[in-house]
Amino acid sequence: MIPCRAALTTMALLCSLVLAGCASMNEEVARQFRAEMDGYVGRSVDELILVRGVPTASVSLSTGGKVLEYSTSRTSISGGTSYITYTPVFVPNTSGGGTWISVPSHQSSPIYSSERSCKLTFQVSADNTVLNWKAEGNECRPVARP
Repeated sequence: MIPCRAALTTMALLCSLVLAGCASMNEEVARQFRAEMDGYVGRSVDELILVRGVPTASVSLSTGGKVLEYSTSRTSISGGTSYITYTPVFVPNTSGGGTWISVPSHQSSPIYSSERSCKLTFQVSADNTVLNWKAEGNECRPVARP
């Protein structure tokens, strides 16, 4: 009983460490993202476009400025695989004995889907300077650099 308890305690500790690592990694990505976005404020809209690419939408404002939008969305689907497992089954015979056989059983995993999106909006002044930014979604990340 003691070795089993020690194994469970060790497993719980390892799971906690892995989850803590994921959380700190996500916090680091969020920090990098905010730093990158804040770095565009006060800079030319041309610099923004050279790094992030052509916006997916833009609108001109009556003040002479504009709002640029970068929007991405994707649906991920996983699961739905099927496989065969073999279950041992005892088949008795009339003499009191019997034999074990493996019976195939068809199994499948459920299908999961998840929506990932990011919408970035940048307000740009009449002289083409980035004034501010806003992000919405669950997939907003820094631009991957080579």
